[in-house]
Amino acid sequence: MAAETHRSTRRTSRLLAAVVAATTLIALAAQPAGAAAPRAFYGVSPQTGLSATDLDRMGQGKVGTLRIPLLWSNVDSAAPSGGFDFSGTDPIVLDAARNGIEVLPFLYGTPAWAANDLQGSNCNTDCATVAPTKPAALDAWGAFVRASVDRYGANGSFWVENPTLPKMPIKAWQVWNEQNSRSFFAPKAKPKLYAKVLGAASSAIRAGDRSAEVVLGGMAELAGSRKAIPGSKFLGDFYKLKGIEKKFDGVGIHPYGAKVKKVADQVDLFAKEMKRDKKASLWVTEIGAGSAKGGNPLNRGKRGQAKVVKDSYKYFAKKRKKLNVETVVWFSFVDSPIEICDWCSTSGLFAEGLVEKPSWRAFTKFTGGS
Repeated sequence: MAAETHRSTRRTSRLLAAVVAATTLIALAAQPAGAAAPRAFYGVSPQTGLSATDLDRMGQGKVGTLRIPLLWSNVDSAAPSGGFDFSGTDPIVLDAARNGIEVLPFLYGTPAWAANDLQGSNCNTDCATVAPTKPAALDAWGAFVRASVDRYGANGSFWVENPTLPKMPIKAWQVWNEQNSRSFFAPKAKPKLYAKVLGAASSAIRAGDRSAEVVLGGMAELAGSRKAIPGSKFLGDFYKLKGIEKKFDGVGIHPYGAKVKKVADQVDLFAKEMKRDKKASLWVTEIGAGSAKGGNPLNRGKRGQAKVVKDSYKYFAKKRKKLNVETVVWFSFVDSPIEICDWCSTSGLFAEGLVEKPSWRAFTKFTGGS
């Protein structure tokens, strides 16, 4: 009788083990693709204004990172004595926190008074791209950056003023945008000039929040453009500046490509330059494609756009640990009636009116959202 009971116990144990194993396999199969990556890995960037409804929709889709411009010209539009006005950014940070979304700002956009009076650029009112590289302009730039960190960083006043909000301080700050191109960094894209902009920002960020990460502005490869130095070459030349790697923690890139092989080829070029910097992480702060057809290789049609989403995130999820990828940001969230490039107006995961596209469904298969 005792022997029979022992055999029965062993059969029961084997049965339970089989059930547990089967349950585990089912659970693993039910997980979204790339589930090993943290939520912040999956990001979006807008090309239009953002409402609370937009942020709620992002939350439903489990977007993890929202990359936004934090414009010096908006926050400090008057002379420095006028103070800093964050009223345009506060609602976005609030609604992002409410939805569990991390905000990644890129600090950019020189105000006319700083460009004309402190930098001596004579740009009148069209001054956003003028880089602050002279001492007085750099001081003003640093003051803006420090004010931003003091507002939204780990000890930021925004969180003190909103004690019932989930505290999600900005942990990483991106300095400028596509500084390898004269279209974004005037009057001329030079690593030495960008080093000045970065240095002033880095000092201000770390003085305000020692735990924060400093990320280089996203660089596009842009091979063949007369207005740009290929991003990987710019990065390579930038690394040649003595001690420069101490001023930042991450490298931002914009490896646009109609097919994942073109994306991967560009990533390889940047990764090759980053080999000299063992600590730097990789931040893919823009990738994208349009859902229109024709006119530009990045116009892929609705199904083609969804395929770019699927292939790109699958590639980066696979390479995440090897390349130390922090986030991959899709440009953009919603289509825009304003054409800022040949394919940008239909680059959204949603059409206007928050009408979802196949690309949104492809995106949420990775995030586990809906």
